[in-house]
Amino acid sequence: MPIQPVQCHDGSLLWTLSGHLTPEDKAADDYLLLPFDVPPGLQRLTVSYEYGAAVSAALPAGSGNVLDIGCFDPRGSQFLQGEGFRGWSGSERRTFTIALAEATPGYLPGPIYPGTWHILLGLYRILPAGCDYRLTIVGQRGEGPPPPPPAPLASPLLRRETRWYRGDLQSHTHHSDGTGSLHDLAAAARARGLDFVAVTEHNTVSHLPHLAQVGGDAPSGRAPRPTPRRRPSGRSLLLIPGEEITTYYGHANAWGIQGWQEFRCRDDATMARIMEAVHAAGALVSVNHPKDDGPPWEYSPDLPFDCVEAWQGVWASNNHQSLAFWDRLLRQGRRVVAVGGSDKHVKPFQGEPAPYDLGTPTTWVYADELSTAGILRGIRAGHVFISAGPQGPELYLSADADEDGVYESMMGDEILLPAGQRIGLRAGVVNGDGLTLRIVSVTGVKEIAVESEDFSTCWESRAEGDTFYRLELVEPPSGESAHPATAQRLALSNPIYVSVGA
Repeated sequence: MPIQPVQCHDGSLLWTLSGHLTPEDKAADDYLLLPFDVPPGLQRLTVSYEYGAAVSAALPAGSGNVLDIGCFDPRGSQFLQGEGFRGWSGSERRTFTIALAEATPGYLPGPIYPGTWHILLGLYRILPAGCDYRLTIVGQRGEGPPPPPPAPLASPLLRRETRWYRGDLQSHTHHSDGTGSLHDLAAAARARGLDFVAVTEHNTVSHLPHLAQVGGDAPSGRAPRPTPRRRPSGRSLLLIPGEEITTYYGHANAWGIQGWQEFRCRDDATMARIMEAVHAAGALVSVNHPKDDGPPWEYSPDLPFDCVEAWQGVWASNNHQSLAFWDRLLRQGRRVVAVGGSDKHVKPFQGEPAPYDLGTPTTWVYADELSTAGILRGIRAGHVFISAGPQGPELYLSADADEDGVYESMMGDEILLPAGQRIGLRAGVVNGDGLTLRIVSVTGVKEIAVESEDFSTCWESRAEGDTFYRLELVEPPSGESAHPATAQRLALSNPIYVSVGA
């Protein structure tokens, strides 16, 4: 039954919710909805909570309890129908406020509707001894003008030009577990010379209404830093609306969303429904950091995701495992696009980029315009490569199947050929002198030394069976024991696919 409030001497209302959670509770369901009734006439709710043996979620399992928290209003809290979603802060905050015209970052301002609200507790980690919790909710009365109806989210077109755009596809601000604001993120992105950044807060969308205003043209007098040759960049910065669907068994990005996406999931069938809902909204899904310290992806690799974050943060952070995850999918015949993301949790910007800032790595997308729709079209087509940073190195792959000397196919494209027909391929490298170019296909790996800053090489193959060709730029091995799997990658391309038909 919903908890009823107690009236305090100052006219405010008070709810107290408490209980004890056990590992058996978590085994039954990772999420607990706690109902409480809200009468008419309130303009503010403030929620605080505490629980026993609380530790940071960054600490290993067994070190303590971790309870996440979020909130739904009376409009609905059902799975995939959470119209009443009002926010989520994981375990980053012990208190939050929702009011008519303002809210704690991670939460959505708006009317305090009368009816049954729900606190959502996420049972991330529960010790064998269990976990005692206590929540207090304070409601304040007051009148105020009704807020205007929410405006449709802006989707700006910042540049109508077909070219390579460079950006970062995973980032976080104080709307989830970063300490910097959206303005800090935008300043860091401009300082790095990026064209786009996907803002992918954990399980919340409180950032979405602000993206168009914070992005766009740089403030007067704040020109971006110099950018790589051949890739001039303007003042415009596109902030792509996203959400990191953060479950206790793996994370996935949703890009191009217009509203909140469900995250309450613990099995493959439920994750498939979530991905289908994201696709129905016109957005893309990417599996994030499928590696030991990612945290790893525990769901099936056969789910209908569009992309794999094959490179997260600095390469040495076990990204060879993510690359292997993606390569296995390719060899099984999946056409899944490799992308990169810094997963940067931004801090207040101090005037210069921090080490390993946004754009570590950088995802380059060949798109017909700088807009969310344009960048997502380029990603969906696989017209993507990844480099260690905004300065490169740059890596290009093209193919010619007509023997006319015109390399008209690019990364992400499919070429259909009769068996035995020649195919010509070309690799181009910029700012990669001294590195090793690895040409990877179903049949093996070929290595070529890169001998100049502006380097290209061509080779021929014959269509003998379905295959793909993709490129890697690696540092030459430093010893006899060096293994190609753990070699330092400086750039990765997406494949050109070859299909053999009649």
